[in-house]
Amino acid sequence: MQRIKDFLSRSILDQWQILEDEHAARPRPSGQETAAVLGLYVLAMLVLIATEYAPRPFYNEFIRDSVPRDLRRFVRALSWSWFLSFVYIVPPALYARKFLGLRLPQLGLRTEGFIQHAWIYIGLFMLVFPFVVGVSATEVFQDKYPLFGKRTGADEDLLLFLIWELSYAVQFVGLEFFFRGVLLFGAVRVIGPWAITVMVVPYMMIHFGKPAAEAIGAILAGAALGLIALRTGSIYAGMCIHIAVAWSMDLLSLWRKGKLFALFGLE
Repeated sequence: MQRIKDFLSRSILDQWQILEDEHAARPRPSGQETAAVLGLYVLAMLVLIATEYAPRPFYNEFIRDSVPRDLRRFVRALSWSWFLSFVYIVPPALYARKFLGLRLPQLGLRTEGFIQHAWIYIGLFMLVFPFVVGVSATEVFQDKYPLFGKRTGADEDLLLFLIWELSYAVQFVGLEFFFRGVLLFGAVRVIGPWAITVMVVPYMMIHFGKPAAEAIGAILAGAALGLIALRTGSIYAGMCIHIAVAWSMDLLSLWRKGKLFALFGLE
């Protein structure tokens, strides 16, 4: 028990203290800084509302009628991914530049130290992967994944599958940029490392509707990725691990359903 306490102290409390020293909250931020961060959270609410309620109307209004009937389910899945990628990236990036005065490298988009810290993310993936394998056997997981949905053809056509997975990856680039980039680096100068906890709550909530274990895991993953992003100043490795886990979940689902080898022409 003492070893567990010591481990938690080193991995959580000590790291938090380092963040307090590196990113101390400003005791009296200026009115302009306060307004910019408040505006950031208003923007965050609008982005999250858009990602939840706008993809389907966007598809129905602008895309559906121009797509062949047999591809509509697949293109609807793609449009969801593209729409979320745009909303997660473009409005937050413009707001950060205009009102927070932050350029892209200051929002975690820098490669410095990527190789140096890669072992951390490889270790996190190796830690998470056995749980993903175990959960992939459950009925609730099989009902949800692969995320491109049923009757899209992406589980039978390799080209459609690859197009989906690449689009799916771009969506995670946007998601990491929004949560671990803009929401963290945009607010940390005013509220310090508490920006991590503020970010984790909506990040966990976007997993509602998925298996409960995934929503619970999002709390731990969001906090860990946020802490590492602030410590390293980069979110690229977080993007990589998120994409790796997401691809693993789709592939494991296809494997459990007996469709993986046929999809790649190995049967």
